[in-house]
This record gives sequence, structure tokens and C-alpha cells, in this order.
Amino acid sequence: IDKIATVELKRPKPEELVLNTEVLLKCQITGNPDLLFDWYHNTFRLFNKNRIKILDKGSKVRITNVTAEDNGIYSCRAENTAGARYSSENFLLNVKALGTPHLIESQFTRSLTVLRNDPARLDCPFTEAVRVDWFSLHEKISNSSRYQVFENGSLYFPRVRSSDEGIYRCEGLGANRRIPSQTFTSEIFIASLEEFKMESFEPRLISNFPIVIPMHTRFVVKVFPPDGRPKPTLEWRDRSGLVIGPSGNIHVNETDLIFERPQEMDSGNYTAIIRNIAGEKLQKVWIIVSVPPTIRRPPLNMAVQEDSPAILSCQVSGTPYPVTTVIWEKDGQLIRMGSMRHIIDLEHGTLTIQQTEMADAGTYKCVANTTGQSLVESQGAYLHVKKKLKFSPPPENSHIELYHDASVTCKAEGDGPVRISWMKSSPVNTASHFTTMGGTMNFFKVQRSDEGMYTCTASNDKQGSINTTVYIDVVERPRFQVLPKNMTIYEGHPAMLHCVAIGDPRPDIHWDKNYFQDIDSSRIKLFPNGTLFIAKVYMEDQGRYGCVASNVAGKVRIEAFLTVTTSIDFTMGKSTDDGSDMMKTIIIAVCSAGAYLALVIALTAYCSYRLLMQRKNRKATTKSENGHLAAEQHELLVKERDSESRNQCRSDSDNRSHASGLSSHPSQSSSSYTRSRRGSLDRLVYPRQNLSSIGMLGNGVFGDIFLAKARDIRDVEPETLVVVKSLLMKDEHLFFEFRQEMEMYSKLDHPFIVKLLGVCRDLEPHFMIMEYCDWGDLKQFLLATRGHINGRPFPSRVPPLTLAQKLTMYNQIALGMEHLSNHRFIHKDLAARNILLTSRMELKISSLSMCRDVYAGEYFFHNQSFLPLRWTAPEVLQKNDYSTKSDVWAYGVFMWEVFSLGELPYPTLTDEEVFRKLKCCDIQLPLTEQIPIELRDVIRKCLSENPRDRPQFTELCLLLSELMTKCQTVNLPVSISPHPV
Repeated sequence: IDKIATVELKRPKPEELVLNTEVLLKCQITGNPDLLFDWYHNTFRLFNKNRIKILDKGSKVRITNVTAEDNGIYSCRAENTAGARYSSENFLLNVKALGTPHLIESQFTRSLTVLRNDPARLDCPFTEAVRVDWFSLHEKISNSSRYQVFENGSLYFPRVRSSDEGIYRCEGLGANRRIPSQTFTSEIFIASLEEFKMESFEPRLISNFPIVIPMHTRFVVKVFPPDGRPKPTLEWRDRSGLVIGPSGNIHVNETDLIFERPQEMDSGNYTAIIRNIAGEKLQKVWIIVSVPPTIRRPPLNMAVQEDSPAILSCQVSGTPYPVTTVIWEKDGQLIRMGSMRHIIDLEHGTLTIQQTEMADAGTYKCVANTTGQSLVESQGAYLHVKKKLKFSPPPENSHIELYHDASVTCKAEGDGPVRISWMKSSPVNTASHFTTMGGTMNFFKVQRSDEGMYTCTASNDKQGSINTTVYIDVVERPRFQVLPKNMTIYEGHPAMLHCVAIGDPRPDIHWDKNYFQDIDSSRIKLFPNGTLFIAKVYMEDQGRYGCVASNVAGKVRIEAFLTVTTSIDFTMGKSTDDGSDMMKTIIIAVCSAGAYLALVIALTAYCSYRLLMQRKNRKATTKSENGHLAAEQHELLVKERDSESRNQCRSDSDNRSHASGLSSHPSQSSSSYTRSRRGSLDRLVYPRQNLSSIGMLGNGVFGDIFLAKARDIRDVEPETLVVVKSLLMKDEHLFFEFRQEMEMYSKLDHPFIVKLLGVCRDLEPHFMIMEYCDWGDLKQFLLATRGHINGRPFPSRVPPLTLAQKLTMYNQIALGMEHLSNHRFIHKDLAARNILLTSRMELKISSLSMCRDVYAGEYFFHNQSFLPLRWTAPEVLQKNDYSTKSDVWAYGVFMWEVFSLGELPYPTLTDEEVFRKLKCCDIQLPLTEQIPIELRDVIRKCLSENPRDRPQFTELCLLLSELMTKCQTVNLPVSISPHPV
């Protein structure tokens, strides 16, 4: 829509305007789409009447047989989706009628612009008027300290205020009421002048950065002057403060500043100035004319020792910084800004590598980048990195178990072959059961004398030798000296369960009840010697109590069952009643025995009758009832037979470990099972014969993980897709962890955490039945959005994720982890591979942990367990200190995973290098410029070296919610074909 609208007289000519003529007015403005028009007479809306017609879609108004009553100010308003405009130039109709007041147009004030607090006067003189009245907002104005109406028809303002700005009506009255009054409008504006903005110029101004003009190239700096009333004038001044005229090499055309053939000497500060009666505003414009850069001194070849710093320098001449910057490339690939290892000084042209690695060797070039000019590359300089003699990884203090075989490894690398030897500090170990081979120290049947300080020495001919000393502690796995025994205790009496274990170091004793560590410490006391004492036993104390003894060598567990019975109070009578009481006792016993015998006979007869009836009906119902079930039974039996015959090899049908755990007996009813109310796991007991295996997903620390369909496990659907984790390992520690995981998921209920749907504990292997999502794990989804495999493009079925979708993913996982941490649980393996994804783009936290096959490359075998090394916080490696803050560290790595589309963290480093650097807190994830700066700050906080500096999940939820409000509404894709599970 145009910026200006005007009301124009189309006919008759101005000099022909007299009574009884026809007047046609047009609102002159254009716009797209079509405009809607409104017409006003002295600010009052006009509508179609007998003599007034609005024509041509509202753009014109026609007045026939004009009379003195039609006199006044005519204005219009135009509107479409682009906005609305009021006419700035209106039409004054003033036809003369006999005996009617007539406005003297030459002295009439249509509008007046004044400064705030200045005096102002509006003139509205009439001929043949007996009085002139003024109105504001339909109220008649009378003399006051604010206004003064003169007899000649003028309205005077001694001091104009902001509230005085607006439209005023003057009304000229005739000698009597039969003579129509004449009304016209006048407007007061307060002078104003707005400030320049960065976007007032083209190219747009950038703080602390100049507008760069290439030398000898015509260039135009456009200006869009700020608004002002009255309309301001604009002028340009050069760097000497002189006004720039309309001609010359540098000249002004209307508001544009034009450089015809700029020279380097034309660089400097130019000033744009706007003025009106409200004052003046100016804006400095920093302009630099750039010249092509020149490499004066290229980088030189350099050789450095591994782990030492390297500084490459490059000197460039030309237009100074920040117009010219020096960037670097290695082996033809640009080194990105923001790298944690490469520090680039854009101004002085240096590249600093604080701690060189072998991967840093290569050819480096500096690149001079001047705005408006072509890039200029230097000749290449080769950086040679000499391999340092070092332990990789350094050996650590170790624990070896008494009377067991053990080995301690020392690895080293250097420039050439490395010799590695072990030596024990006094006394020297020369026993026959001790050998060393290739840096590995082997102990056969460890003895007490093997404990002590050992020194590993690595040497070669070029670099000499290095050594490190570690302490090897001989430990003894806990074993029980006093075992807890099954006990039967009367309710209300005390109970004491004894448990004594020995080992080296001395084992810690812990108790659990039914595998849950929810013993009431207010009633139950654990003594230092391991004894569990219950001062007063209740019925709820009945159950299986486990004594767990643990030290650095491992843990063992033993159970005892506590049975609680109701105590019977016998009321003894007087000695004279002893005989009659004895007789009563005998009679009661005989009657009870007779009743019991009768009940047994009746039950035997009833069962025989039922058995006979079943045999008669079996032939009639075999075909109809057992057709489908027989097939299912046969399938399960075949699977069980195959599993037993191939228990040492993996089945091609993906049912090796769990098939034997599925019952081969057909279910009488898919909903015939019941769930006990005694505990959260008891309520989740599910018959394994209702599971129908689909295929293997992978292998985890506990055993096989497979997909299955579960019948009637949910009320809302007859069959549900589930993932089943099986417990195949016989290790007590793994059994305890399996139970802990079941306990955790049974107590969590959150939309962004998978639900534990059922458990199978009647037979081995035990099953944990978890909710599954139709799009599988997030890791595979992220890889599918890449559009390339190993650098080669391939057509992707999944569109790339938007920033809003990534923020939503972060927020969902933060909310789920907040719920998990609020229940005092620790996940320990938070990563994209353990997050499931639905087709509605909803994420759910799980614990698949397929560490033995599918994602084996993302785990590191350490201390007899699989560790998600690249997601592990330093304190876990240093002190085995798992906490919510270590989960926050993993969450920070997960955020990086999403932005890198599933890339492995620290991809250029081996597991041993990551382990060494993480443990020393000498490693950082590269945060590229693709990650918004706000999210980079969040990731850095999550990966803080000190756990106390990391945020809580509640803080992360609040922070991500704020970031999501700044982002546009998320349009989640719903038409993407789901990738195969």
C-alpha cells in the first residue's frame, strides 16, 4: 500500500464550484490486494444518502446539488492486509450561499505543527458570522488557562502540551437558527524527529564494523530517513565535515551517498544529518575502501614434539583488521572457528595448537580474507609431529584377587619400537608364579607377597626411557563366615538376623528385603558386625532378607526367610478345672479330625467326577478348541527343543536365549493371570506363554534383547509391541542389578520414560517386558537424517531436523530425567542409542544398553564391566562416583549427539586416549558454529569439570522452556515413512 493518500477533486474545476453543481471526489492511493475505503466529512463517517453516493468500490464520492450544508473538510481512509492509510491532503469544500457565513480560506489554518510548550494559534475567520465556536472531541471550548477563543474566530494555545495534539472544529454561526452553520476542521501536530536506526541504511550498519567498499568499484550507500513532522531534510558531510554536493567523485543524489570510483584515501567517517523544527539527528557511517591483500610472510615448516604447543604465523598486508582477517586450512580443509584445540588470531594471523597430537601433522596454509576482494592463499607449510614416548594409557593402581590368576598391562608408544619391563620395589618378586610378557605382568594363583609397588619402564633407542609406579593391592573376595538362617517369629517379638563376612579389605554389609532397599531404619537397626535387629516384628516384616557383602574385589549375597506368625495367648484356668479342660481339649481334637476326614472324602469324590466329565468331552472339543493352540504349542516346543540342542551357538531365527524361557503349555485364557498386591513387581507378573517373539534386537550385559508381541498386557489393545530383556547371566551381581533396573522402571511413571509393562519370574531366564516405540532408537533416526554415509551422499527418507524440533527433543529428555532424578534414581547410560522415538516425534528414555553387539563400539570394557566411556563423567572414572550430576554430563553429550546427527563423540580419539584424557579432565567436545550460542552455553555447563558447577535437570527444563519460547512453533513431521526397527 502507498505511503501517502490524498483527496482530489475530479470535477468540476475549482473555479466552477458553486451552489447546485455536482462534485466528484477521489481517494488517490494504490495498493495490492484491493483496498477498502471509508469517507469522512469533518471527521464524521459518510454513508450513501439521497444526494451523496459512494462509487467505484468506495474510492470515489459524488455529491449532487451542492448546498452550503455540504461545506467542510473531506478526508478518506484506505485499508488492505498490508495496513491502513489516512489521507494527508484533504479537500476543503467552501461554496458561498446568500446570507450564510462564509470561510475566508486564505486566512484559515488547516494544520499547524509546533514545538511542545510553544504557543500556537488556529485561525478560522468567517464573513457574515455573528459568532465562531470551537470544539474538541465534541466538547465546546471556553476560555481558560489552557485555551483562549478570540472574537475574530482564532483559537489560542499559550503553551501546547502533548494532550493538545489532535483535531479541532470551528463553527461559524449565522444571525438566526434558520441559517445553517458552517463547520471546518483544523489539526495541531507537535513537531517530532526520530533517531537513526541500523536498518535506516543499506547496506545495514553493523556495530564496530565498517561498510566496506571495493576499490575502483561504484558503490551506493542508501538512506531511509527516519520519520519526522514536519518532514525532515537530509544532508551528507564528508570526513572533513564539509557538505557533500550533487556532483563529483563522491556526491549525493536525493538521499543516497554515491562513490563513483573510490580510492583507499576515501576511507573515513561520513555523517548523515536530518533536520526539522524539532531539531537535528546525525549518524556516523564508518566507510573503508578495501584493497586486495598480500601475503608478506607465509608460514614456515615446523617440527614439534607431541603434546607440546605449536604456533604457526602469517603476515598479511592490505586493508587492516577487521576488514581483513587471516584464517587457516589444513590439508585443504578449513579449520573451523571455535575449535577447542586450535586458537586462531584473526587479526595477527597466528594459529596456536596448545597440545599437539599425531593427527595434527599435515600441510597448513593461511588465507587472507578481505571483504569485497578475492581470497589469497599462502604457500603450504608442513607441521611434523614427533611421536612422544608415553604410556597409552598410563597404568593405574590395581586390585588383584588372592589365589586367582590376574594380569596387569602396561602399554606405551613412541618413535620406533618400544621395550616395556616391570620391576617390583623391595622385595623383588622372583617367584615362579610371576611372569612378564610384552608389557603384561601375569600372576598365577596370586599370593600375599605379590602386593606392593611396581614400576613399569618403557624405553627405545631414540627417546630414552620413561617409567611410572603403581600400587598393586592383593584383595580377597568376601565370603560368609556366619550365614543368616530362616526364622519364624511371633508378631510383636524381637528378631535378630546374623550375617558375618570376611575378606580383604573388610567387606561392607548391607541388607535388603525382597531385593528392595526399603528397610525402615526407624524400627530396624544394622549393627557394625552385620547383624540386623528388629525390635518389634510386624506382619509386614515377613519376607526374604538378603545380606550383601561387598568390597573392591566383588560382592556376594545370601538370603534368609523371615516368617511372622500370630501369637496365641493361652488363658489358664484354676487347678480345680484342669480335668474338665483336658476333656474339652480331647473332644475338640476328635471332632476336628472327623470333620477333616469328611472334607477329604468329599473333595476326592468331586475331583473324580470332574475328571470323568472332562474325558467324555475331550474328543468333542479337541478339533475346535485345540486347532490354533496346538500350532502355537508345537512352535514353542520346537523352539525349546532347538534351543536345548544348540545352547552353545546362536540361532539364525533370533530366538537362541529366550525361546527356552517361553512356556510350551498353551494358555487357557490370555487374561487368566492375576497380579499380587504385595509389591510393585508382584503386580506386574505376566505369563510368558502370552509372549510371541518377533526377532532379536541385540545383546546386552544381562543377555538377549528381543522384540515380541504381548497379548492383553494393556487393556486398550489386544496385542502390544514390546521389547524384552532377558537375564541369562548367572552372576549374582548382575542378578542384583537386573532387579534394581526392574525396581526403578516399576516406580517411574512419566510420558518421556518407557513403562515397565510386565515381568516373568516363574522360570529362568527372567524377563523384563518394556514399552517399545514404532520408530526404534533415536541414534538410528539421527543417522538417517544425515543424507550421507561416510561422506558419500545418499537419498534420505527423513527430512533434516529443525532447530525447534531439536529443542523439543532436549526438553522432553530433560523433563524425563528430572522425573527420574526426583525419585533418587541414576540412569548411568543416557545416550541417543538408549532413547526410543515414536512416529509423533515423542522421545522416551530407556535402558536397552546393547553393549555386546549392535553398539559395542560405544562401550569400553573396564574393571570387568561395560562402560559408556564417551558419555561418562570424569568423577566416575576417578572415584566410581555415579550421581545425578554424572547423568547431567551424559545429557550434555546427548545434546551434542543430536546436533552432530549421531556422530560418535571424540571421533578422532581411540578409547584409550579418551579414557586417559577424561580421567585427567583434559578433553572437550568440539562445539561448532552450527550450534546456537545459547545451546553451546548449556552444553558447556553440563560438561563442567566440577560436578557442583553442572545444573540440575530442573534448571535445564526452565532454561530450555525459555529458549523454546524464542523459537517459532514446531511443525512436527507426521508423513515420514517409519524406518525399520
